[in-house]
Amino acid sequence: MSPKDQLRPALHAVEPLTTIETLHEQIRTCRLCVADGFPISPPPLVFGEAPAPFMLIGQAPGISDLRGGRMYLGPAARKLIGWLKEAGFQDSDIGTTLYMTALTKCFPGRLPGKSTDRAPSAKECANCRPWLRAQLELVKPQVLILFGKMAIDLYLKGKPLTATIGRVFHAGNLIILPLPHSSGASTWLNHEENRALVTEAIAQLSQIRSQVLENAR
Repeated sequence: MSPKDQLRPALHAVEPLTTIETLHEQIRTCRLCVADGFPISPPPLVFGEAPAPFMLIGQAPGISDLRGGRMYLGPAARKLIGWLKEAGFQDSDIGTTLYMTALTKCFPGRLPGKSTDRAPSAKECANCRPWLRAQLELVKPQVLILFGKMAIDLYLKGKPLTATIGRVFHAGNLIILPLPHSSGASTWLNHEENRALVTEAIAQLSQIRSQVLENAR
């Protein structure tokens, strides 16, 4: 076995997993993108309990997440958490009622010569896809919150943000609600009409949250 092959986890081992804790242990060992030569910073990060009625998928961990040891700790995450709180979620819901993950699990690094994060490549997303599928299978969410264009494209590929934010979509029994990325590097939220769409999305999420939790009683 080559050194590169030794860095590749047995991805097929995710299939028989029965607990989220076991899955998280396996995800943390993954070095597939390291083996493929991407300038990422392991270890992969995971955060949440399962099953959970809500699941959020973002783009990738940021530098604050890498330093803090879990996802959704940076400035963009704080703005996202603020939106979630407007929709009725509490701090105690984060990681319990709401499982939080991303398309890729490792900090992808900065763009060369810049202070903004590099977007994960299609290959990196593909490397992480088996982990994401396994998370979906164990979390069993009723509602999927897609945070940012890359995550939105996973289910609603090719649609502009103006055609997705403020709307609710369905994939079978799964309710899908998109939100824009809240990074300061994005100029999309600078426009008043786009902020109005976010306000509508938050109102929809609030209504969906109430319905899901009421049905669970």
